[in-house]
Amino acid sequence: MGKIIVGVDGSDTASKAAARAAALASALGHELIVVSAFSSTDRLQVGRPGDELDLSASDAALKMAQQAIEDLPAGLAGLTTTPRSEFGKPADVLVRVAEELGASIIVVGNKRVQGVTRVLGSIAADVAHHAPCDILIAHTH
Repeated sequence: MGKIIVGVDGSDTASKAAARAAALASALGHELIVVSAFSSTDRLQVGRPGDELDLSASDAALKMAQQAIEDLPAGLAGLTTTPRSEFGKPADVLVRVAEELGASIIVVGNKRVQGVTRVLGSIAADVAHHAPCDILIAHTH
């Protein structure tokens, strides 16, 4: 079974990219690997006031990946998903996971940024330069 990698960070852009990746994975019969990167080993408080959880950054990132999977559109036939949390910069993490798993596609959003990377976004540009596989840049705005 082929694998499609998508990164999530809780943003609307990432959610839209994840939905596009899920639709593609479902259509191709590939597994969807939803990855959330973290860059700190600190403990974080997440959740609503009064209902907060004290989690490691790794646990919080994994929870974010799991939530992104739960938020995917319904009705994606036979979609297999796996959440992951990985330490590192988002672009580096996506490339590393794609290499490790032999992924066929990395899906990234085209989040707007300023400066030289404005056309693609900094993560998309970094992934495009180092990816070991095809890349789909999802239109997210």
